[in-house]
Parts: sequence; C-alpha cells; structure tokens
Amino acid sequence: MKIKKALIAITTSVLLATSIAPTFSVNQSVQAANYSKSEAAQVRKFQTEYKQLNQQTYNQNNLYVKAPNFADPFDPGQLDADYIQTSMDYVNYYRALAGLPNEANNKTINDDAQIGAGVLAAVNAKTSLRAHGLLGYKKPKYISNKDWNTAESATLGNINFLESDDGATAGEIVTDLLQDDNNIAGIGDTGHRALLLSARATRMGIGAAYGRSNGKFYSVQNGVFADDILRKPVKNTVTFPSNGVSPYELLDSDTPWSVYFANQKINRTPKVYITDMTTNKKAQATRVHNFGSDYYGDGYSAALTFMPGKLKLVNTHKYKVQIKGIYTYTFRLFRQNSTLKTSKKKVVKHAKKTANKKHSNHK
Repeated sequence: MKIKKALIAITTSVLLATSIAPTFSVNQSVQAANYSKSEAAQVRKFQTEYKQLNQQTYNQNNLYVKAPNFADPFDPGQLDADYIQTSMDYVNYYRALAGLPNEANNKTINDDAQIGAGVLAAVNAKTSLRAHGLLGYKKPKYISNKDWNTAESATLGNINFLESDDGATAGEIVTDLLQDDNNIAGIGDTGHRALLLSARATRMGIGAAYGRSNGKFYSVQNGVFADDILRKPVKNTVTFPSNGVSPYELLDSDTPWSVYFANQKINRTPKVYITDMTTNKKAQATRVHNFGSDYYGDGYSAALTFMPGKLKLVNTHKYKVQIKGIYTYTFRLFRQNSTLKTSKKKVVKHAKKTANKKHSNHK
C-alpha cells in the first residue's frame, strides 16, 4: 500500500494503492543457523505474533456496526469492534518490535476519535495538513459545539485519508503510518511513526468513517494527550529499523529510517554510516534530517531521519547504524511473514584417525 502523509505538529496520511511489498530481493528459505540463539527466539516470537494479526479488509459495507448520520441529529457512527482491536494489535506489535510497552485503548478515547473521523467525513475534508484541528473548516449547523471541539482535538493525532474503492485492512493503515514514506509535510518527516512509537504514550483511540459524499475513508488515531507528554519516557532512544531484530518487509526503498531521543538535544546534522556486518560493506546514509524538537508532542526532544544510501538490504544480514559522535546500534533483518526453520545439526562419528566431514551452507 502506498500512502502520502501530511504532518502538522503530529500527523496525516493518504492511501494511494493497496499493496505493501519490499523492493529488495531475498531468499525465502531461511534457517535458524543465520541467527544467534537469542535472535532466533525473538524472530520466532514476532513471526508467531504477526501470523495472529487479523487480515480482514474493511470497506463501507462492513466498517460500521452503526453508520454515521450526517444530519440533525449528528451521529459519527460506531465501528466494528474488530477494526478497533486489529488496529491496536498492529500498533502494539510494532511497539513491541521497538522495545516499547503496549498502549491501552478505551471507550472514551475511541468515542472521541470516532467523533474526529465523523466530523472529517461530514465536511468532506480535503487531503491536506489543514485537516488537523479542522483548520479553516466551517462547522455544519447539525454538529454541536461540543462535538466540533472534540473533533478539533482528536484530529491532532494521526489521520489517514484512504482513496481506494477496495478498502483496506486495519493493519495496512497502521503500517503505512509507521513507514511514513511519502509525507506531504516533507521528505523524511516521520511524525506519524513518532506518535506510534512514542516512548511516553500510554493510550490511543481509534476512529474511522467514509466521507459524506466523496467516498474517502478517514481514519483517526487519537493519541495526543498532555499527561502522556509529561510522563517519564520508558526508553531514552527508539529506532527504526528496530534495535535487535527488524522486519525486512517494512524497509521499502523509499522508507526513511529514524532515531528518536527522549532526553537528548542535537543541534547539528551528523553524518550517518550503515555497515552490513555480514559482508563488511559500508555506506554513508543520505537525506539526513535533524527535526530537532518537532516531535515534542510525541515525547521526543530530538529526532534524526535518513535513508540507507546505496547499501543493499538482505534478509538475515546484520547491520550497524553509526550516528557519528551520538549513537550506534545494530539490528538483524528477518521476514515477519514467514517461519524460521529449525537448523538441523548432523552428528558425525569420527574414526580413530580419520573422519568424513560434511559441510552444509545455509542461505
């Protein structure tokens, strides 16, 4: 799925297609010998969790338990509970990859998010940064001041504008916000990802609605709360790709990488180097951006984004990211939509003086 995203203080996105596919070649047959014991355990854990995620496609026919009413009395509608649950399952799967705790979800923040989505749908909001906070939009007479104010606040979180007749899975929408690979606010801006991977956030509300007359599918992730911003971060540094093991499928050729700092300020744009530790090939990152404190609302005092340059990414390879003079970390790629095979060891009995040894190469 290809998305355009917009960011104002924190977030927005537009779905243009419905397929997510990496752009790099990979050998599908992978065995545990490619990973350390701890890496293999992590890979199997995440592969198992990924397989359990719901892949239901949602469209205007099955999104709601109760459809919105764009008239007096205004009703933002009620979502299928599975859509909300699946959205949060994906959010928390990606947070777990980043070493972050789950976010909670409750009726109050879901209701607010649904009001936000319902109001966006009521005004047929354009794919624009101005959808955040409903800037420049006139309140329809059938929407109360209370609901309008709620929508203004809820739409300061992530917004997704889906432009497709086929609908999408809840996971596709969350994944596109995580990848943040075509942000209207500018190349390399990953504010949507920063909200999803906030080191301070504790909860998120989910809302969605189809436009009153434009057929556009609006999704809202209500996740900007003052009390969360003031919390102590659960991690000082959050990276994408994630430290440790990271899904190969998420790294499309146009997906920016990022490192967020919760307790550090960076006043320069450093050089970044990426090394394939499996082949010992090294490349300098390109399009390095320092977003400073732009993601403060997501809980970060500093944020760097960059592209891996000309370095080829290969499944099972281990990589080192060096932000010169600031931070270094490593990760190994794995395929989340697969099953790591058990490495079979062959016992060879040795004769007294000689032994026949068999070697097997694992790719």
